[in-house]
Amino acid sequence: MPAMRLKRSGGESSVMIFRIFFPIWIVTFAASWDVTVTHGQNATQEAPRQIVLTRWALRHIQQRHWPDSSAQGAGKFAPGITEESLRDMLNEAVANGRSRENIYGRPGRVYEYDFDRVIGIKSNGHPATRLRVVINPRGQVVTAFPF
Repeated sequence: MPAMRLKRSGGESSVMIFRIFFPIWIVTFAASWDVTVTHGQNATQEAPRQIVLTRWALRHIQQRHWPDSSAQGAGKFAPGITEESLRDMLNEAVANGRSRENIYGRPGRVYEYDFDRVIGIKSNGHPATRLRVVINPRGQVVTAFPF
């Protein structure tokens, strides 16, 4: 069978560019949905190699546990918290905190770590030095809050 030759026209070159760059764009776009937080090993049990802070979880934490949140009955981070400092705190808590199974039959693990400094307020309004981080079985943060 003879080899087919493609005649290139202006439209075909844009299709070729699309075929080359579209998969790269998709991978880049999909990767932007998760923020990876890497960390070391937990002292009480081996921690996952990395945890993922999804945009959904970050939004939940900001809506319920950020200093300006109006949510009632929830621990709040201290004013001045940033996304970067939150990631650092998650990293430290999961790497160095105590872990246990989640409660009420929910899958995943709960990590708790005492920073020995005030990081926010408890749900009762008192100063909080500890952070609780809930991680699902896929290594994704479900929530995190001072307590």
